[in-house]
Amino acid sequence: MLGDVTVAHAIRKATKAMRNTMKLALASLAAALLLASIVSAASAAHLSSTERTFRAVWTPLTFAESFGFFNVRCNVTMEGSFVERTIAKVVGSVIGDVTSAGVAHPCTGGEGWAWNGRESILGVVQSTSLPWHLTYEGFTTTLPNIATIRLLLVRPKFSISTAVCLSTYQPANLNATANRNTTTGTIRLTPNGESQEQLSGNCGAGAFTGESGTATGAGNATAISVSLI
Repeated sequence: MLGDVTVAHAIRKATKAMRNTMKLALASLAAALLLASIVSAASAAHLSSTERTFRAVWTPLTFAESFGFFNVRCNVTMEGSFVERTIAKVVGSVIGDVTSAGVAHPCTGGEGWAWNGRESILGVVQSTSLPWHLTYEGFTTTLPNIATIRLLLVRPKFSISTAVCLSTYQPANLNATANRNTTTGTIRLTPNGESQEQLSGNCGAGAFTGESGTATGAGNATAISVSLI
């Protein structure tokens, strides 16, 4: 009888030890998977675009003064190319250039022009300020599901006129956000709405607002998708 008790105790002890071993193994596996996920996200130092060229259309892009002194709304198209389809996540790095910018006329609330070397501003064709550099400035939300990518458009130049004023603007930078669909990776470009001081003229400071349609490759209707690699 005592032998049976000893055997049963040994079996229970062995079973408990096996359970503890299995729990430890499962915990170690879970920790390893979590660590692998963290390392993978941390090592993903690049963004990859499905297109080398890009085209964004605002319908419209609004440039307005905060107190309503002017509110000029124009359809605007910008095209350009990335330096590479693979973009390093290095803040301040040049990732591409806008090589074409055009305003569709007429606008509402006044008129607007991009300094692209071909638009006539009140009867005078102005010199071009293109290309405008595009730089990477970071992202928001948690890796690997990036929801927004911060961008800067460097030294764009444009003019607006209304019934009572005319001004030219050339900010050092225009901030923009590429809102990324975390499921499809497609992006929509939104200006950040910061105030821009005039270079010359009498309209005063104003800010861009408005959201583009989905960005596509230049010359085609293929939506650009951005992924983390």
